Amino acid sequence: MTTKPRQIQNCARCAFWQVVHDEDGLCRCRAPEATPRAEEIAHWPRTHGRQGCGDGVPAQEQSLVKCADCVFWRRYKGGLHPMNRADMPNSWWARAGLCMRHAPRPMTEPGPRSFWRATAESDGCGEGVSADAS
Repeated sequence: MTTKPRQIQNCARCAFWQVVHDEDGLCRCRAPEATPRAEEIAHWPRTHGRQGCGDGVPAQEQSLVKCADCVFWRRYKGGLHPMNRADMPNSWWARAGLCMRHAPRPMTEPGPRSFWRATAESDGCGEGVSADAS
């Protein structure tokens, strides 16, 4: 990931942007943050192809690291088994894992526990590190 912005990179030409439909896509620049709520799924922000930011990298210079290939992704035997989650089918949770790229951030209240967000093995981000590269 680039540490010093060179210029604003257009989303449609960014290595971290995943096209969803026409000029709409998902910004996968950042890995999901930890959350105080258990069993959350990571959702990447939706952007328009004409938007951009200083964290973007031209597509030819870098590519996303898929969660399944990342050293920060943990998939437990049998997958994840959340309670009372109807947002994704059990088959999705069986192949899901946890993104542990970032440590939990300080919170405004004392005592809450932190949990890592679930991602699919086919998800990916710009902050991932390939297990092959380590």
